[in-house]
Amino acid sequence: MNENKTLLLENDLLQVRILPAFGGKITSLRSVRTGEEFLLPPLKDYRRVSAAADFSESDGGGFDECLPSVASCGSIAGEPPVPDHGDLWRVMWEIDSDDTGIVLYANAVTRSLRLTRRATLEASSLVLEYDLVNLSDAPATWLWSAHPLLRVDVDDRIVLPNEIEEITVDYSANGLFERNSSVTWPVARSTSGISVNLGKVGKKDGMTAHKLFARMDKSGWGALYREKIGQGLVVRFDPSVLPFMGLWICSGAWPESGIEKQYTVALEPTTSNTDSLASAGRNGTVRCLNGREHCRWRLKVQLVGASRFFNFQDFCASARLDPLASGLTE
Repeated sequence: MNENKTLLLENDLLQVRILPAFGGKITSLRSVRTGEEFLLPPLKDYRRVSAAADFSESDGGGFDECLPSVASCGSIAGEPPVPDHGDLWRVMWEIDSDDTGIVLYANAVTRSLRLTRRATLEASSLVLEYDLVNLSDAPATWLWSAHPLLRVDVDDRIVLPNEIEEITVDYSANGLFERNSSVTWPVARSTSGISVNLGKVGKKDGMTAHKLFARMDKSGWGALYREKIGQGLVVRFDPSVLPFMGLWICSGAWPESGIEKQYTVALEPTTSNTDSLASAGRNGTVRCLNGREHCRWRLKVQLVGASRFFNFQDFCASARLDPLASGLTE
């Protein structure tokens, strides 16, 4: 495959670009009406990396798939260790079809798992349908997380369902929040007693980075809204299949080395409330796929304000009234 080969999905509302040779990465999600790009552009050039490379060696932008772990972790019950952000972002994905949709697949390296993803457009939504299969006869442990790094502006809003009143802290740069603690959403109190509005994107300060998890209940969605242009993204999913939402909020504190730093928010539907497969095993959120078994799920990434300007209040109301029921397991 030509490493520069880019696949395109486009209608009169949405334009999506996918780079199969570099982890099946979704590199662009753009509004046709305003020209606004909602995915974080690469911090550096796309390039081949080793099987053990840290994610800081990647381009640092776009939408990747994390499997069978997000954080690197050691061997689990005799299974191989997992490198940083998993296996799939570092490998070339195969093209199965690009006719009615873009169907790509890739095999994990540390587990006998194959992930197939079908991408299509439905009006102002990118629909992603996943099929994970265990290619072996032996059971395999795993967790999966979407990893869409979004381009952000100051005062963008991060919106979660009303039922989310608290979130857990998996990581917080400079000890702003205590790791493994629970804090209120959207306004939380820091370890020094300062109130922090986590639902509002701040300036790129070079110091702020948090990884947070929300347990989803009846509603399976999270959103980023850009009020100044009246557009935003809603990521919708079935919480019975993906019971957690990870939030990565970074204002220039990562990566630790290099000139270019992330200024981003990632809305990450996931199977687990931790980035580490080993930790998921300890807290009971690890998944296990038996030999030859499949697990299927679905995401819908909806562009609101695709055909007309939305305001923030309308956006919140429409998001809360329109849950998505999707995803099947077998």
